[in-house]
Amino acid sequence: MPSQDQVPAGTPAGTAASGTYLGGRICEILEFAVRHLPRLSSYEQHWRGKQDPIVSMNEKIVVEAALLAFACHRVSHAEPRIAAGVRALAEALLPHARSARNADLLARVPQSAASIGTSHLLLDRIGYPDARYDALHSAAVAAAHPCVPERLPYRYMEQRWLASLAPGGSSRHGVEAPPGSVLYADLTAVEMHPNDVYALTHAVMFGTDFGRRAADPRVGTDAVLATLDSCLALQIANENLDLTGELLFSAAMLRPGTTCAYTRAGWDLLTGVWERLGYLPSPRFSTPEYEELPPGARPAYSFQHTYHTMFVAGILCAVLYDTHGATPRPHAHAAPDDVASDAVLALAAREYRLDVLEQQLGRLGAARGPLTPTARAAARYLELQRAATRDGPDRTEPAKAA
Repeated sequence: MPSQDQVPAGTPAGTAASGTYLGGRICEILEFAVRHLPRLSSYEQHWRGKQDPIVSMNEKIVVEAALLAFACHRVSHAEPRIAAGVRALAEALLPHARSARNADLLARVPQSAASIGTSHLLLDRIGYPDARYDALHSAAVAAAHPCVPERLPYRYMEQRWLASLAPGGSSRHGVEAPPGSVLYADLTAVEMHPNDVYALTHAVMFGTDFGRRAADPRVGTDAVLATLDSCLALQIANENLDLTGELLFSAAMLRPGTTCAYTRAGWDLLTGVWERLGYLPSPRFSTPEYEELPPGARPAYSFQHTYHTMFVAGILCAVLYDTHGATPRPHAHAAPDDVASDAVLALAAREYRLDVLEQQLGRLGAARGPLTPTARAAARYLELQRAATRDGPDRTEPAKAA
């Protein structure tokens, strides 16, 4: 692992991070996935919470590992060690992606092709075909009704993206964003629920084919980048490495070479924790909870609460590696102070700290500088609360935002 002084400072979207650094990180995460995938059956007995009868925790991990392999495969031609890592991950995925259980589900529940069938399709695209399984998958896709289950816009985009990867699909154009997509909304972290952020990052991922295609021309790229910036400020304040990674790869996919104070701050947070801990924990990782577990349950807990953030970081590094050397394209006139201010405002709105909102907005007003979109949204939000207090019933305990 590189030492701290080898970490490129302030690298947002592939402008300062060296290809050697990114390649090393990609290989590290591929090795992490290969090391843990064979242990899924033993981990399974320790998974907590209710599981979907079709897409179990193990199946979710397999699909996400296949997405990681797919993203890394696209840059593997330039690095033999990345190519070797992708091959090892693909071979570890094969028995899970094309299991007898999955084959049975494809026949009994054709709609499952849209979920558990994803890993098979991605393996096929990176050079691991299986004619028998492909025939079964194709038959399930043909039998499934396109409107069932009813999908949110970003899930619709996911299905159109997968269809473009299937044999006979077109990969020349990006996936169109349907009406109602969050990509058309001009939002900030003040107005958004975490589910909206998830929808945004995945809509960008599927709409641009992981950055390989231009986004739907009807989508305002600058507006989406501004939304990503605002969300980054909040997630940096929360130290949510999972969403920070997704927001960073969304910016890189949407416009290669994208750079600004927000993406620099997000990258520095991510790599700083990575260097300090050697892994990237999810927001739900709890050291006290981990230490209370019996020794046999700890590896499963650790993997459950690190794998997704690590996979996201792997996809981010692959996207940056793919566009390494691209001319930097600043998209916002922002300073570190803007990032810090937006973080304070978005967090105060989330926690319903109206006193903090008022104080921070007062400081910005006294400075007489231009307000960021997050600051303008926070001012509107504060005015709404004042109007509710003036005109509405007394509220001794206002409901906090989700």
